[in-house]
Amino acid sequence: MKGEPNGIRMENPPRDAQEVEWIKRVQRGEGEAFAFLIELHERRVRALVFHLVRRRDEVEDIAQEIFIKAFRGIRSYNFRSSFGTWLGRIAANHCYDYLRREQKARVSYYWQMSEEGSRKLEEAAEKQDAPTPEEEVVVRDLADKLLAQAPAGDRMILVLKEIEDQSVEEIAEVLNLRVNTVKVRLHRARKRMLQQLKKWRQRR
Repeated sequence: MKGEPNGIRMENPPRDAQEVEWIKRVQRGEGEAFAFLIELHERRVRALVFHLVRRRDEVEDIAQEIFIKAFRGIRSYNFRSSFGTWLGRIAANHCYDYLRREQKARVSYYWQMSEEGSRKLEEAAEKQDAPTPEEEVVVRDLADKLLAQAPAGDRMILVLKEIEDQSVEEIAEVLNLRVNTVKVRLHRARKRMLQQLKKWRQRR
């Protein structure tokens, strides 16, 4: 780790304790400590941004904008949820706003799917109950290929579930929604993904 900002010295405390200490120092005005928080969460934020916006050339700028927002708003962080969840909520909202502004036609990746993969995706999407572990693997594998044309709201919830592998409860916390609302939206997003897949198959 790089040099400690503003004379911060840590005698190898637990990671959570380090994070809490850095947050409190930033909240007290020691902005240099925020560099450690960036280092701790940068990889995950970048991955989330990439999966949501799907433009490598934009990831760096968007990630920086997210951390700037977090830095400016860190005094509002109250430790009720993890800092990662709080930061994830900022990242998700920022990316959602970006996607809504873009609204561009995106390249379809449906052609990359096998007939067997398409069939399993349909079966998983049409079920009212939770998918089986096998179906979850199939959906996760194919979701990235479908996300290129998904609406911003659908992409948000599908990325968190299928790519970030977050639980429904974690997604609810990040998006500030009820658990049942997340379940409904996830089911509808999968259904819309299925409808797009069927349209593609009809054109083949």
